[in-house]
Amino acid sequence: MKRVSKLLCLCTIPLFISNMTGEASADAHPVNRAINGRPELSFSVVSDVHLRAGKNDRGHPYHDYVAETKLVAALQDLHRINANADAFVIDGDLTVTGMQTDYDSLKNVLQKSPHPKNTLFAIGNHEFHSAFRNKRGLFSMKTFPNGVTKKQCIDLFLKNTGMPGVYYDKWIKGYHFIVLGSEPSGTINIHTYDRAALSLRQLQWLDERLRFSPSNKPVFVFLHQPIAHTVAGSSQNYIVHSDKLRQVLNKYPQVIFFSGHSHWTLKNQPRTMYRDKFTMFNVSSVRNPITPHVKLAGDSEGLYVQVYSHKVVVMARDFTHKSWIGQYTVTNSTPHPAQH
Repeated sequence: MKRVSKLLCLCTIPLFISNMTGEASADAHPVNRAINGRPELSFSVVSDVHLRAGKNDRGHPYHDYVAETKLVAALQDLHRINANADAFVIDGDLTVTGMQTDYDSLKNVLQKSPHPKNTLFAIGNHEFHSAFRNKRGLFSMKTFPNGVTKKQCIDLFLKNTGMPGVYYDKWIKGYHFIVLGSEPSGTINIHTYDRAALSLRQLQWLDERLRFSPSNKPVFVFLHQPIAHTVAGSSQNYIVHSDKLRQVLNKYPQVIFFSGHSHWTLKNQPRTMYRDKFTMFNVSSVRNPITPHVKLAGDSEGLYVQVYSHKVVVMARDFTHKSWIGQYTVTNSTPHPAQH
């Protein structure tokens, strides 16, 4: 397939400017403030929920009730913040093993917890980790990939989430949401299994979708793995064709890109938000946020987003303590008329 890129950008001057506002106090509730007017769109993004049930690596019965409890608490907290939010995104690593019993745990949580009808899922590297389990469900590195293919893992992800593909888009209240993900390519490779394998076809599809998105409105793009050397925790290259992905996104300054994978906490991190020619955010983890020294932070974190006609406000949330961690603003220099 020919190299992606010959499409011209709709604009040559960046329309969006990013900045971090003052940190919100622990008891602050900066949602739907009258001074800002009501947002046109609101949604939340979490990642790395890591639900697990069935068997542990030694074959003994196991159920991670801590992971379930943390996700339930996050959903309840977000519902308390805004019971009428427009969307909810889990940006990958829904599971630990990628096996059906883990997905059953996810279904159990979602069935008993409030969440928006527009719930989107991105596929993460752990959704391919059934390749580490043999037919008895035991961890087996020696026999990797244990007869498992990427297609089998993807089929199970699609079956349990109801998503139309590993990459897809959806319009919500006039705003464009684009979800990217790793694709099948035969047998899983031990050297690349944790990296997102984005085909040139997917990148071309992304370019075409972005080219026809309004240049004066934010476009929200989600991929489990971060782009190398950008947001906190992205010191490695976790994406096949990462340079080509960045080339595509660099043409569209209205893109706001969300990624997880690293688990890096949102607390005291100067690169929770990172600005290149587009804007990127680290999403942290619901199950296990970690510090730069790879120590468990012990909390549960994610992002809550409010979209106005002239700006996007992204708020980092500590679900454990029900408190705000920080607030970031992406400003549109050419505001569009408010929708009614």
